[in-house]
Amino acid sequence: MTPFLRRSFISLISLSAIVLLFAPQASAQPTPTKGTLGYVVDGDTLAVEFDDWTEKVRLIGIDTPESRVNNRAKLQASENNKDVKTILALGKQATMAMKEIAPKGAKLRLEYDVRKRDKYGRLLAYVYREDGVMLNEEIVKRGYAQLLTMPPNVMYVDRFQKALKHARDGHHGLWAGDGF
Repeated sequence: MTPFLRRSFISLISLSAIVLLFAPQASAQPTPTKGTLGYVVDGDTLAVEFDDWTEKVRLIGIDTPESRVNNRAKLQASENNKDVKTILALGKQATMAMKEIAPKGAKLRLEYDVRKRDKYGRLLAYVYREDGVMLNEEIVKRGYAQLLTMPPNVMYVDRFQKALKHARDGHHGLWAGDGF
């Protein structure tokens, strides 16, 4: 091997080691199936504690109103003929509903579909309490979430459609009053 190739090879190995050393570690973690609720981020996202780390977990198949001003809140306002202030108020209601459904410290079981992470690196899961209640479905049934079907993660779409019909027909949550 020529001195030039040897230096290039050593440089490549060194660069690879540095990249591995500083690469994000979330993807290196195992995909856990059991955890404890650290806190509710909002109506469709939780911070779940595992053995020695915490991850944001996005509930598959649902979407709740935003609880902070961002581009998504503006989009939801436009799509639903509401102002951003109204969307934020509804988002806070959805967050409070999720806190009732899953209190801090609740033991949780996670079930995954085809895709396990979203573009933001969050785990995507169907999340269950110890008593078997699926949080994704329960927040829809209580009327604080709409459906957000994103193939290939569509395992329980029929279940969520029934829960949404229940919420709308019963005028629960966001569907009370003039509706969402």
